[in-house]
Amino acid sequence: MIKLFSRTVNNDKILKDSVVEIEGITQDNFFNVISTICEGLDLSTPVVLDKHYKQMIKFNHCEFLANEFLESVDFKKFIVEIIDDKKDNTMNFDFDY
Repeated sequence: MIKLFSRTVNNDKILKDSVVEIEGITQDNFFNVISTICEGLDLSTPVVLDKHYKQMIKFNHCEFLANEFLESVDFKKFIVEIIDDKKDNTMNFDFDY
């Protein structure tokens, strides 16, 4: 399971946010994933391009600008980010004396 953190942002202020768990992200289901997230936030679905999928895979997040929505919106960015719960945040140091 993958957790996705999504938020609408206007001038560095989060207006709406949500966390959704999905089975996985593929190029075939990426539009449906974005559509489901937007439905939960009561947003229209943006225009989903191949570049958004590539950003998600390469950088673990993607951004949709306000002009990528067909209806007018009250925010500047819609950001979807993969949350990595399995990442170990402890620092390990190896010293050889």
